[in-house]
Amino acid sequence: MRKFVIITSLLLSACSTSFSERVPCPSTAILAEFSKAIDLTQAEPIRFEMDSLTPLCTREDKIKRVEIRLRITSIRPLKQYHNPATLERSYFVAVVDKAENVLSRSDHTVQVKFEEKQTTKVCYQELIETIPEGKDVTIYVGFNLDEAERAHLQAERELHLSPCGRGRPKGG
Repeated sequence: MRKFVIITSLLLSACSTSFSERVPCPSTAILAEFSKAIDLTQAEPIRFEMDSLTPLCTREDKIKRVEIRLRITSIRPLKQYHNPATLERSYFVAVVDKAENVLSRSDHTVQVKFEEKQTTKVCYQELIETIPEGKDVTIYVGFNLDEAERAHLQAERELHLSPCGRGRPKGG
């Protein structure tokens, strides 16, 4: 019986220390217009897409620490899958207040390593932003695009094209 009491009290004390106060995170978003990127320098374009963004927040003194996990999927055409390849793609993280003032902006790079005969690669990026407690902000992420990439992706959106081909209207 004594053993049971000791084990139970140890388990209960471990549980009480493992649960901490839940800290609400600021809003986070992948900017739709900057959620996709394309590398036009290759023989066949290589595509990148930000799929998901997951924040986890903790409090340290009067600072809110936002740990962000960003998922980026990269796809290369079958014509290029025979050889290994390493590509880098830059993206940004911006912290914006309710008045739409950019409080901070930082640039980051994801390195994508395609193995031989690999067409799709998923990478996770771990980011940390710190925000003064009580500040009402939104954290945005997106790819840094040059004019050629923006124009190409905009033309695709306007034509309703996807990497798989032209979409069909419903009922048609």
